[in-house]
Amino acid sequence: MTNDFPTDPNAETIGLPSDDSGNGSVPELGKFVTTGMPSEIGRYKILGIIASGGMGVVYEAMQEAPRRRVALKIIKAGAGSDMALRRFQFEAQTLAKLSHPNIAQIFEAGTWESENGESPFFAMEYIPGASGLVEYAQKRNLSIKDRLELFQKICEAVHHGHQKGVIHRDLKPDNILVDNQGEPKVIDFGVARATDADLAVTTMQTTMGQLIGTLQYMSPEQCDANPDRIDIRSDVYALGVILFQLLSGKLPYDLKKQAIHEAVRVIKEERPESLGTISITLKGDIDTIALKAMDKDRERRYQSASELAGDIQHYLNNEPIIARPLSIVYQLSLFTKKYKRTCLAAILIIVSIVLGIIGTTWGMVEANHQRALVEDRNRALESSVDLLIVGVKDVVQDLGNSAEAQRMLLNIARMNIDAMQQGDEATPMQQIDLAQLLIRNAKSSIAISGVGFGNVDEARVSLEEAQQIISSIDDSVLTPEYAIGVARLRLDIWKYFAEVARTQARLETNKEAKNAALQQAARMYREREQAGKQYYDDTGDIKGIDVQKSSLQGLGNVLVLLEETEEAQNAFKDGLRYARTLLEKDPMSTRRQRGVAIALYGLSEQMSSHNPEVALAQLNEAVKITRSVNRTEPNHARRPRDLALMLSLRGQLLIAIGENQEAGIKDCEESVEWLTLRAVESPRELTSQIDFEDTIISMLTTMAEANLLEEGKAMLVDTINQLTCIASAEELAGRTQWSDILLRLEEHSGF
Repeated sequence: MTNDFPTDPNAETIGLPSDDSGNGSVPELGKFVTTGMPSEIGRYKILGIIASGGMGVVYEAMQEAPRRRVALKIIKAGAGSDMALRRFQFEAQTLAKLSHPNIAQIFEAGTWESENGESPFFAMEYIPGASGLVEYAQKRNLSIKDRLELFQKICEAVHHGHQKGVIHRDLKPDNILVDNQGEPKVIDFGVARATDADLAVTTMQTTMGQLIGTLQYMSPEQCDANPDRIDIRSDVYALGVILFQLLSGKLPYDLKKQAIHEAVRVIKEERPESLGTISITLKGDIDTIALKAMDKDRERRYQSASELAGDIQHYLNNEPIIARPLSIVYQLSLFTKKYKRTCLAAILIIVSIVLGIIGTTWGMVEANHQRALVEDRNRALESSVDLLIVGVKDVVQDLGNSAEAQRMLLNIARMNIDAMQQGDEATPMQQIDLAQLLIRNAKSSIAISGVGFGNVDEARVSLEEAQQIISSIDDSVLTPEYAIGVARLRLDIWKYFAEVARTQARLETNKEAKNAALQQAARMYREREQAGKQYYDDTGDIKGIDVQKSSLQGLGNVLVLLEETEEAQNAFKDGLRYARTLLEKDPMSTRRQRGVAIALYGLSEQMSSHNPEVALAQLNEAVKITRSVNRTEPNHARRPRDLALMLSLRGQLLIAIGENQEAGIKDCEESVEWLTLRAVESPRELTSQIDFEDTIISMLTTMAEANLLEEGKAMLVDTINQLTCIASAEELAGRTQWSDILLRLEEHSGF
């Protein structure tokens, strides 16, 4: 369902069948009308022509039963080559798989006996008052926010197609219509190449060596005419171009009057124009998002349309985005790759000049240099500390197997802080920086949130030092902003002291020592909850609610281990209440959404034994929320753990109550998949190892009690086969934890 011209009037569409004249197959306006428009096709009454394209024509038609207006697409007379027919049949198969409110729905596919022979057709959803995406945005004069929200829906629709194994491969504004209700509809998946094996065979003959699509929206790998290199990230690139055009009204490349080979070179080698150069309102994060989506290296793009939509949401929420501006090093690498000879000559000249200057002016430069070092030392070091603590560290901590990288960054930052303080008394700002650094080091040491090596002693030392520093800060010299920051630090440090005690209990083999550590953790959580309540009453800062929520959830987990079931249940109920309050205040925050899901999971765990129906309802909500969060944050190493534990509990509950054991087994199998993925990505993380063993043993026990021994055996065998390679590699490095875990799993199951 394409218009007569592509969105870019100067773009060329190639690789489609031609008519006998040798010209392109896009017909002139009115060509179909003059050759006679049919009055009926099958059970559809033809009302008029909507659009025409390379493969055929789209009619507006009326279906009698059920009575509804449809868009009827057929291959035009004379274009029904074997290639076109196969592609058309594939389009029907593809669209039949897709069911999404922002994808044009297919109602029926069939064939029609025309004057020139049998022609396939399909009837699809008619889109009333349809306009092309860019045309709609310009006519309505939509704000940037409205355009981005519209674009988000398009990304989610494309992501749905990707989940069904369909790559669109021809995304452009003319293939995205907006109806009179303002809802976008993605159309024309007809040139898509499915990733399903049965459909891939169908399309092999039609895609080899061809470039199907409009040049402006084609990714660099698509320009190579190799279908094996095209994947969902090619659609992400096209979405990036569409985003650029939707926001700016322009296209990122000037391909006017370019020969095809030159246009392809531009797409593969030259950087697109920046949105910030078109409008000052498009500078910053939104420009960074568009450039990331259009990166020439598909590994550097967003890895899914959903991830792109998630970053758009971050931008709309005024939250940090995933995308980062291109580094100077990367930009230089692109520049030198393009201008190798020029850069080599320039480098040689610069080296010669610099060596000459160094040789003749060394004495003067050295004197000035020493004075500048004294003046600039603290500024440079403070900048590097901020970058390490706030920037790099916050990104690294979400990655799997990152504890060593965190430790290295923290050590570098600590050395810089020590250097700043040599010979001087630390300022309150430097004290705050150091306290934050020590708390982060503790988090990295004790495996909080799934990252770290479980070094409790190091964590405790860091926290005690941080506490000493925080206690010594003179509040009277702080600005209001820093005073709030210090107050928050004082609340947070008790959470990590409690986590240290809880981790110590996990590592204890003596029951009395374990219980003593758990009681200590429970006492700290209770005290912190009260401190959070007092802080909120005094300041109204939402942090106070957050502190109460996280303290109650931590307390609930500890009380479960102490077998104080009723108190644990009450703690989780109160924690859920606070989590919902926080979500109401910030409904688009994935952190708040996750908080509700975690609270629901904790409560359902306690409800499962005496009220399984309520527990199932809570788990269903928790799993739904967590899947949504995971789609928004696909690269976050901690998110698979949430879903794995929730699916495990829901699966065991379904198996235990015997209502839907098949669904329960599927949940358990999916849980194992997420646990295995986490183990592969983070084999050295302590919680990765503990979660894997404990959760699988629990599921195997539940299956055995339900007389599902064969299903449990099959699940365990698959798991061991998948992880044997990881265990062997770790053992070669002198780490036997995974080999020991697999051995204990085999022994436990008795297989």
